[in-house]
Amino acid sequence: MDLAGSRHIFIVKHMKILKALLLSIVILGAFPASAQSVQIDVNQCKPAVIKRPTVVGMAVHGELSGFDPCHSSVSFKIPPADGGSKKPPLLIAVHGGGGRADADAITDAFYANGMATLIFDAYKHNGVPPRTGNAYRQMMLYKVALQAYQWALTRGDIDVERIYLYGISNGASVVINLASIVDPKHVKGVFSEAPTPVGIGYPWEIQVPVLIAFGKEDDLAARVGQRRWMISDPCRFNVKSSEAPNGTADQCSQTSPSGSMMTTLQWAEKVKVKNNSKLEIQYFDEVAHGAFLGPLKVQTAQQFAASKGIQMPADMGWSEGGSPAGQQAILSAALKFFGISK
Repeated sequence: MDLAGSRHIFIVKHMKILKALLLSIVILGAFPASAQSVQIDVNQCKPAVIKRPTVVGMAVHGELSGFDPCHSSVSFKIPPADGGSKKPPLLIAVHGGGGRADADAITDAFYANGMATLIFDAYKHNGVPPRTGNAYRQMMLYKVALQAYQWALTRGDIDVERIYLYGISNGASVVINLASIVDPKHVKGVFSEAPTPVGIGYPWEIQVPVLIAFGKEDDLAARVGQRRWMISDPCRFNVKSSEAPNGTADQCSQTSPSGSMMTTLQWAEKVKVKNNSKLEIQYFDEVAHGAFLGPLKVQTAQQFAASKGIQMPADMGWSEGGSPAGQQAILSAALKFFGISK
């Protein structure tokens, strides 16, 4: 088996264990305790969109779930009124491979800075564990996130002309795809932290401003000595999604398996930016994969696995978290990009 194949199987096989261990040290104390979620009117519940696909190996088969605002994994919060008449902007958070816990801490930070927030767990919507291939995680995330955005447009208690998307890891790749199809009249910015080209690929067009953020220590799933923005795996690891916009997976996927996928930076040079939007890429000191996943820890997956009694034939980066300064830098950059000042 080639190095890329070994890396891919290890990530899928052990992601649940690795994420559970690392997420147990997520820093939540730096921000106020979560406020109570907004009570959703029962008439807005959509139980019919909840489906039960099946997992076969690393793939997910069957119809995927949409977004149910009454699902137990959903949290929709609106900050207390500040005495003015302005409705708050909304931040929709799209998690990564570890589930909603990947994005909880930074979502709380956005809320603490005056934003309404909407977060969910797409895997729990589908009744599927996160231990699946990137493409299938991203398909689940994409469908739920798109419908969450569409539901948000119906709300009268937020500013529907100031909606922002945040995504981490697999969710970061998803929000880049959403940047191709959301309405610029409503979505004013997309903040993508640590995306990967492995999954459903990237779109050929974006029509709202996008800021891609990488931690300078982020080597998660990259070859040892490389960084996440250098990842380029064989095309066979991508799966073309019928629901996602046209993009890199059109010519580089399981149905077109020859060759290797573009890196994130190579895609950024080719993507078409519409509506006078912009695409920025920024790099952050003292940050690895997911600044808010916990304290900064630089390590390889082989080192981490060995400490837990797990053996793997190939090595790769597995650094996660961020220092307090790195976390603040990521948060400040996002708020500035969104034009949010508390």
